[in-house]
Amino acid sequence: MATRFRSALVGAAAAALIMPAVAVLAGAAPASASSPRPHEVAMYKVERHVDLGGEYPDNWIDTTLSCNGGDYVLEGMWRVDHVDQAQPPDSFGDERNVTMAGSYGDVSDVSKWHFRMTNFADGDAQIKLFLTCIRGQVDPAFGHAHNLVISAQKSVTQSSMPAGSATVAMSPGCDVSALPVAPGFSFSSHAQGSRIYRSWPSTDLRSWQWAFQVNVANLDVTTTLRCLDFATTQGGAGSHVHKLFSAFRPVGSAGDHQYLDVSGMQERRINCDDGADGKYFSDYKAMVGAFWIDDYTHAWFLGMDPRPKQRSYKFWWDGSGSNNVWLGAQCIRARTGKQVAS
Repeated sequence: MATRFRSALVGAAAAALIMPAVAVLAGAAPASASSPRPHEVAMYKVERHVDLGGEYPDNWIDTTLSCNGGDYVLEGMWRVDHVDQAQPPDSFGDERNVTMAGSYGDVSDVSKWHFRMTNFADGDAQIKLFLTCIRGQVDPAFGHAHNLVISAQKSVTQSSMPAGSATVAMSPGCDVSALPVAPGFSFSSHAQGSRIYRSWPSTDLRSWQWAFQVNVANLDVTTTLRCLDFATTQGGAGSHVHKLFSAFRPVGSAGDHQYLDVSGMQERRINCDDGADGKYFSDYKAMVGAFWIDDYTHAWFLGMDPRPKQRSYKFWWDGSGSNNVWLGAQCIRARTGKQVAS
């Protein structure tokens, strides 16, 4: 099911509204020559519920999820909702034992995302898989439309990582004319205990970095990324283009510093329009999420839920060590800029 993010939805209740992905905005009415002529940018999410058993072969998945044909997946993510309560000494494990071994975009199909996940707990697990998608063409208006442009997939493989902590950065990233999107990773095996604990843009917001806990020696990890152009293709009168607007929110490149304050599972949220300057970002949608865990030995990332203007992150903290986390999102405006000469 696809959930349509539209700038026409306003107010606190808007985030709960669901619009079909096949709905098309009506073409904008003609404007005077001096008026801006933007186009609407359609963004939506796709989701699927998954049940994983507590024993082989029902405890793992290798599956894909796709945006509508011709659209671009900007991020794939997951959320561990529940693991049946363990009953020691007969069963063990909880939500921390559900491991994502791979979450990454398809190398050739820009609309498809891959997930590889294993439930190492003895109890059954309930998972949600998500995609955020952007339509490959802006909505038609003023008698024409424009396509969006996304790059081929970039990848970096870190081979034979030793047990412990490993950091991987994408280099080179995107140039100044493009936004990094679709950050993904894939371990070479379903290694129990190996997990991601950081997914964050570079300081110049042109590339991406990841950090992993590696629980077995000689594990390989491949990280992937694409670049979404800030300018549309040419079209319309005068063969013009339009600019896409984005911002890393809600506090800029430093991210929003939050604290995990209870032992066990908890949720933290951020919004594109948080903060004193939030009025300038009321029609931006949170399309790529970012998180940074300070102490991976005591905190676990259990996934996140994309909402129109918000990201909801799920963590587990064991009550010891540092409880610091940083959150952020690449937010994209739901309307292009004015016509610009190409």
